[in-house]
Amino acid sequence: MDTRNYIRVRQFCSSHNIAESFVRILQEYEVIEMVEINRELHLHEYELPKLEKMLRLHKELEIDPQGLQAVHHLLQKVALLQQEVSTLQRKLDRFENS
Repeated sequence: MDTRNYIRVRQFCSSHNIAESFVRILQEYEVIEMVEINRELHLHEYELPKLEKMLRLHKELEIDPQGLQAVHHLLQKVALLQQEVSTLQRKLDRFENS
């Protein structure tokens, strides 16, 4: 496996001054995904913005992991709805230009 696009969870936690258990809990709640490489947990780089957002919500608004799971789920729904609106808008534009 190509590990260039992965960061060690331990390294992330150390640089953000958080416990690894917090990141593991987020994985249990299916907020983030981790993989094990050489017996160490790693995050793909595309997970970093999401994890940093969840960490900010946790620290600044004191949202617990269950709340973060709900926030994550709602953000996914909003993103899907935005895609659907964009698709419908493009179809409407094509229809109006015909």
